[in-house]
Amino acid sequence: MMDGCWTFLLLLGLSAVVTGQPRQDVETDASGVRNLTGRLLQLIPPNHNSSNVSTLLIKGNQITLNETDRQALATYPTLVELHLGGNRVTAVPARCFSGLSRLRVLSLARNRISSLDPEALSGLDALEELDLSNNNLTELPAKMTELKTLKILRLEENPWNCSCPLLNAIGRLKEAHVIIGTTASCSSPAERQGRKLLDSINLCSTSSPGQNPPPTPVTSQQTKGISNMPATAATSPNCTISKDQKPAPGNTWKFTACVAALALTTCMLILAAIKGPSWYKRIHNYRHRRLHHDDDDEEPQTVSAVFRETRGQRTFMFEELSHQVEEGDEEEDAYFEDPYIKKAEDADEEIVGGTEAH
Repeated sequence: MMDGCWTFLLLLGLSAVVTGQPRQDVETDASGVRNLTGRLLQLIPPNHNSSNVSTLLIKGNQITLNETDRQALATYPTLVELHLGGNRVTAVPARCFSGLSRLRVLSLARNRISSLDPEALSGLDALEELDLSNNNLTELPAKMTELKTLKILRLEENPWNCSCPLLNAIGRLKEAHVIIGTTASCSSPAERQGRKLLDSINLCSTSSPGQNPPPTPVTSQQTKGISNMPATAATSPNCTISKDQKPAPGNTWKFTACVAALALTTCMLILAAIKGPSWYKRIHNYRHRRLHHDDDDEEPQTVSAVFRETRGQRTFMFEELSHQVEEGDEEEDAYFEDPYIKKAEDADEEIVGGTEAH
């Protein structure tokens, strides 16, 4: 009875040990493919027995690519293909795949990646195919152009910001004969929204820094030519002048005309400020009044004095004469008879005649 119990316990312990060991010999097939798809794994399982795994499929899990995952990937030195599609990766840290020097295919499709560390792909010296489709990427690290063995790059279904840094990087990859998906499109800026990514690379310069000619000394004539270039070409945001574009002719005459107009306007304002008060006084003090002829005014009357003698007394009488001097047709040098003098003479004659009569 006791022997039967001990036997049962021994078998139970052995089964627990066998169950606790990883089933690596079962998960890895003869071709070196380990398929862990749809296991709801949160961490990448390490390669404990150091088996020669060439292809690792961990699609449809909950991998986030943290530090533990980086250490686990370092246990797969013979890995050639790594498929991490359909996980919960939001960012790729620096040197995450640095231990996979033989890796040729890397798939990070259908994740939530919004940023790639500049050193995220460091150490992948043999990488030939990279799949970044169906993520939230807006830009690529500049060091991606240093992947000399890259042949295929998938960038579809990402909200790319088609500014000149991204377009220049895509242009250099295309010059290196890297195959890029033709369906990738721009989401920003607004003027390039919906435009194909490959169709936009001609908007910016695609020459790499290593291909630039050595700098030459700038002469005075070249400086004048640069100063005559339009401001729109010199101040365009994030872009440089492409090889096919030609500089527009100078606009020196426009600048000269603007300066002349400004000087003329300033002189006119100064003159108005100096002469304005005197002009205002002249206009304000000027009164234009129409002369009216008053028909109702009384005409001047001529008063004459008549000298008479009544009963031995001399009497002077003043009578109003209705004679008026008419203006207009008479000449300026015409003579008028004074009625006062005439009547005075008549009075003298009457007095003389009366004296003689007496």
